[in-house]
Amino acid sequence: MKKKLVSILVCMLMCVTTGAVTATQLTDEHATPLPQIATPSPQDRAMWDVLFQFDAGGLSGSLYLVGIGFDGTYFYCPEFATGNIHKFNADGTYVGIITVPGVPNLIDLTYDGTYFYGQGQSPTNVIYKMDFATQTLIGTIPSPHAAWNIAYDAEHDGFWIGQWQSYLDLIDRSGVVIDTITPPDSMLGMAWDPWTNIEGYDGPFLWISTGTSTGMQNIIKVIDLATKTLIPGIEHNVAAELGEGMAGGLELSMNYQTGLAVLIGMTQGTTNDYAFGYELSTTNAPPLTPAAPTGPDTGVIGIEYSFQALTTDPESDQVYYMFDWGDGTMSDWIGPFASGAPGSTTHTWDDAGTYEVKAKAKDVGGGESGWSEAHSIIIYSTPVLEIGNITGGLFKVKAVIKNTGFVDADHIQWTMTLVGGAFMGKEAGGTILAIPAGEERTVTSGLIIGFGKTVITVTATCEGSSASKDQNATILLFFIKIKA
Repeated sequence: MKKKLVSILVCMLMCVTTGAVTATQLTDEHATPLPQIATPSPQDRAMWDVLFQFDAGGLSGSLYLVGIGFDGTYFYCPEFATGNIHKFNADGTYVGIITVPGVPNLIDLTYDGTYFYGQGQSPTNVIYKMDFATQTLIGTIPSPHAAWNIAYDAEHDGFWIGQWQSYLDLIDRSGVVIDTITPPDSMLGMAWDPWTNIEGYDGPFLWISTGTSTGMQNIIKVIDLATKTLIPGIEHNVAAELGEGMAGGLELSMNYQTGLAVLIGMTQGTTNDYAFGYELSTTNAPPLTPAAPTGPDTGVIGIEYSFQALTTDPESDQVYYMFDWGDGTMSDWIGPFASGAPGSTTHTWDDAGTYEVKAKAKDVGGGESGWSEAHSIIIYSTPVLEIGNITGGLFKVKAVIKNTGFVDADHIQWTMTLVGGAFMGKEAGGTILAIPAGEERTVTSGLIIGFGKTVITVTATCEGSSASKDQNATILLFFIKIKA
């Protein structure tokens, strides 16, 4: 007896009919009888090599599994038009049922690396954004029409959505349509693919699972998104390979087996629903995103500072690093054999300010990670010297030297010179070892005896800063009177 789902889908498709589909068989020439439970293992490098298949319907006891998603650890298969989501380990072992409060039903799924997205038979005005690990509804995206087929497009950070043969649109996260394709014959699953190389086409591609209106067929085809047309000769008859089945959900994953782009899908049979995975192409898994670079938290303009970033590559490839210094400049790629500690380099800032230092990595195959979290460094200007009060008195002159900057001043050379009048002690000077930022020091002249009007000049100099101040004064033999 055929499942109720087949009848439901056919009725919902309004009895659409198409001509018979003749599939170009691109099967694995090394194929052996398929295991009933998924067993990840190396395969011969060819499109349509079978990586796994398992009887999701038989293991779960559900006859209504349509969509499928994979987060690198678990397979999730929604039960058609219900709130039940059946969960399987990566090896096909059945785990159980989860539900997401606020999500009444689901059909197809897609995964953006963090969250799952999907829509049910109703309502059709929203796409649900879900965290299956916590079984939480994160939010919703408005949908311009039914989204019973859905695929995440990382290039546009949007979603391809369709309603079998009625729509095929790319929407952004606000629900705005940004591209449209005339849909081919009735389809259910979709998977966006930036990895696979198809001769004569640039990609990326959209794999589709077709045959919902042609009677128990599941033929995978591919659309070239640059030309918005089906690519002739690239298709695969899943139903024929598994013995029977109608179109179901699709998902492209780089997380099932390192170095492979795997097309994961579901085919609906009259008695059971089968999950499957085909190799589409080899991939180069990029390095993991580095942690925030390590380095100093503060510094001074004109001084060279060292930073280091570290990460690993899933395939243990050699890793190169690039730094964004936050000032509009970036480092060159730093190779694994560069001098110094791995992933380390130096930078000098020319202006004071707060800078966000980030790093990313790439491997020898060209796979790049994302940018790391930022490490903040505050760069201060050089010390700022000022001459404060100059005061006279009995036999001597005193002056205050201030450091109003944000960094310490070291080895400050100071002088005090008196010009005019007739007196002893016309010059004085010395060295102050340090004036910390925000502090001041007082310097004193030697013995001064004389008579007459004079100009007192006090100077202070250190690396990066200097200051000078003149002050009128009158010497009354033993007493120096300062004038405004």
